[in-house]
Amino acid sequence: MQRIPVSSLFWGLAVLAAGALLVFVTLNPGEPPVAEPGHAQLPVADEVRGGPIELPVATHAEHFDLGDYAGQYVWLYFGYTYCPDACPTSLGWISGALDRLPEALQGQVSGVFISVDPERDTPEHLADYVGYFHDNIHAATGPEAALRAAARDYGVFFERAETDSAMGYVIDHSSSTYLIGPDGELLEIHPHGTPAADLVAALRAHAE
Repeated sequence: MQRIPVSSLFWGLAVLAAGALLVFVTLNPGEPPVAEPGHAQLPVADEVRGGPIELPVATHAEHFDLGDYAGQYVWLYFGYTYCPDACPTSLGWISGALDRLPEALQGQVSGVFISVDPERDTPEHLADYVGYFHDNIHAATGPEAALRAAARDYGVFFERAETDSAMGYVIDHSSSTYLIGPDGELLEIHPHGTPAADLVAALRAHAE
């Protein structure tokens, strides 16, 4: 009997959990799902400037460049695919918001998921993971130095925390969603748990 590697098993469970949360968000657009905490949610820095992001790994292109989204709005989120709670919840809200865009904004908004766990989040894993949420959510990652630079600009904190579980470690991280405007300017920082309707309302306020 072939044995499934523990890491693959946990990643598969993470994807299943993400799918379950996505179904919940779709069926309950006004209610955030309740998930068991798996790691600490860190705050966003007091001063956030935003700015360009370039990373060598992307699911939709040869590399990631936030400048490639010029002329569009972007919902940007930092996390990792093995995240048991905050990440699938937040991506579920982004997915729901993308599905609720008014006709005038359809095709003008994308979601971007930046993984702060390049050790485990291969391009294939990232593509499979965001694919469970929405076709217009892309993913990217890169070496720690590049991730730290991007995280610093957006006030994101993340740190690895070793655990006794077979997963090996979790990553405590900030869990906000950033709205980027068509000119690359940071427009809004939405706290964790901001539902799809509120994401769309904030975007519409800037677009009008």
